[in-house]
Amino acid sequence: MLPLIWHRYIFLFGLIALVSGALFGAVPTSIPQIILGANWLLEKNFRNKWQHIKSNTIFWIALGFYAMHLLGMMYTTDINAGLNDLRVKMPLYALPIVLFTTPTLTQKEFKILISFFFLSVVVSSICCFIVYLGYTKKIITDTRQASVFMSHIRFSLYIAFAIIAMIYYAWSVIKMKYKLILALSVALLLYFMFEMQMATGFIVLLIVSCILSIVLFFNKLPRVGAIVLTVFLALGVFSLLLIAKNSLSLFKKSDSSEANKILTINTNGRRYLQDTVYGLAENGNLIGININYQELNSEWNKRSKYTFDKVTKNGVELSYCALRYLASKGYTKDSVGMSLLSSDDVTNIENGITNYKYTNQSGFAKRWRDLVWEYTKYKRNENPSGHTATMRLEFWKTSLYIIEQNIWFGVGTGDAQISFDEAYETTHSKLTKEWHLRSHNQYLAIMIAFGFF
Repeated sequence: MLPLIWHRYIFLFGLIALVSGALFGAVPTSIPQIILGANWLLEKNFRNKWQHIKSNTIFWIALGFYAMHLLGMMYTTDINAGLNDLRVKMPLYALPIVLFTTPTLTQKEFKILISFFFLSVVVSSICCFIVYLGYTKKIITDTRQASVFMSHIRFSLYIAFAIIAMIYYAWSVIKMKYKLILALSVALLLYFMFEMQMATGFIVLLIVSCILSIVLFFNKLPRVGAIVLTVFLALGVFSLLLIAKNSLSLFKKSDSSEANKILTINTNGRRYLQDTVYGLAENGNLIGININYQELNSEWNKRSKYTFDKVTKNGVELSYCALRYLASKGYTKDSVGMSLLSSDDVTNIENGITNYKYTNQSGFAKRWRDLVWEYTKYKRNENPSGHTATMRLEFWKTSLYIIEQNIWFGVGTGDAQISFDEAYETTHSKLTKEWHLRSHNQYLAIMIAFGFF
């Protein structure tokens, strides 16, 4: 048995490795957990550990949560899926046992731990940004592919948490050099989130920042000043929400646009194809009207090595991208419209850009526009498969349907996927089978598995 001080050092090393490794994938996260568990067992002194844990309310609540999963196995039909769920959730209870039976971190130890977390977030962000810029030769057709260590959304939440914590420490530390390092780190992470189109992280960061700002106002300022600043903050948030609401009409037809006049025959005497039912527009100009595919195909193939019936560099259907781009310019979709495109316009279409106004927009603005486009199509009852935001709406809608059918006790620990597969068929979801996934929301997942009780 090692001296207690050495066990403490191993415990701290394991924690540092865990918070650092969490930013670099599954293996760097798993190994520190093994180190922490082995150190805890070798340390022994179990009687003292029991004294620590037996009066810890949070631990027993957490353990009760796991017990609920065990009870859910009694009425599940897919035993293998249930056992796998129990295995996956085991670290959520193994780690609290280690942490709640070990002396609390000192302030110095916690600062060391959080410093390593900050460093790991910054380093991981730089690595992903290098991938995003193309220096690793990895082909990036979607910014989410640059998050090479974990899912794009999870990474954005790590960064959002780090930014809030960095601002707190920058506020509280005394030495100017540390304030400067933290301020530069926050600026770097905000820039990274902006360029990498981390919409979820930004929204969470905005919500949490507003809440914490209001708390700070009322803790540090006179009541009148706090109320005034809170009102200004509320007005700012309301303005953003209003802008977001108005942007939902981004792809609506403009009644005053000359480009929306229905033409019968083009200058070459060929007839136009008209789809007036489709209704979506770019810059107010309808996408589905005044089209001659024969001329588009012929003229495009003269100007680009990417054939008209293939896909763009980022995997978008090229012909549809060209239609949207021509609509954004107000051009007819034929040889005449194609002749008006510059070489830069052709390159933009090859790169999957669907509107000439989008060439100089920031990453976050592009992501928001893509989300509005996805939502607009989803509201039209189009297939949301492959679109993360609107697929979640479909997941949640299906989740609520399953909950309604199993309101009291749920479907059991292992039957979630079976229930989703059946619900997608019953509700005639437009999602393709490969996207018949579960709720992607922990609250809904628990309600589905265990019901009201």
